[in-house]
Amino acid sequence: MFAVDGLIGASPETLVTVQDGTVTARVLAGTIGRGADPDADTEASAHLASSVKDLDEHQYAVQSVLTALRPHTRALASSEQPFLLKLPNLFHLATDVEGELHGDSSALDLVGALHPTAAVAGTPTDAAVHAIRRLEPFDRGRYAGPVGWVDAAGNGEWAIALRCAQFTVSDGETIGVTAYAGAGIVAGSDPETELLETRVKFRPLVDALA
Repeated sequence: MFAVDGLIGASPETLVTVQDGTVTARVLAGTIGRGADPDADTEASAHLASSVKDLDEHQYAVQSVLTALRPHTRALASSEQPFLLKLPNLFHLATDVEGELHGDSSALDLVGALHPTAAVAGTPTDAAVHAIRRLEPFDRGRYAGPVGWVDAAGNGEWAIALRCAQFTVSDGETIGVTAYAGAGIVAGSDPETELLETRVKFRPLVDALA
């Protein structure tokens, strides 16, 4: 959970953590809403685990993280297959990455190397960011950016600012709240399904603010 200058949220996705030379990250990409009952829940999780479209989306995100971290590590490994991360209202495909730092790179250096990941910007990065700037009808602000801390020894913990909202305050009074949610668009994406995914991601924030 985080609250930084009016940006509040509870992100499920670790961008990078550094502790005494050990680097870890959790990659999330590929999402489906939870079922209304145990049978529907099982069906939803099985669909996500076998979805070629979602598995492809997940691999793009994993490879972008591994490519960014390799120059800073002497050993780097990730799980061969994603696992299902169960949240109160969603399932995500997840992969954990772990490595050993070489050199004097700090957590902040790794944030600079990793951001923006394919999960929030797409790949190849330059082309994807250009498309986002051309097509998205709003400025993301700090949504999908890094949020976290770093200490004097270079250790730190950083998340991607997802499932979040920006509070606008004037003269001590909240005058506006902007909440954010998004989805990864790849070949095979269905517009209505992706829109539904964003609504499911909005739900915890909407419930909290209601």
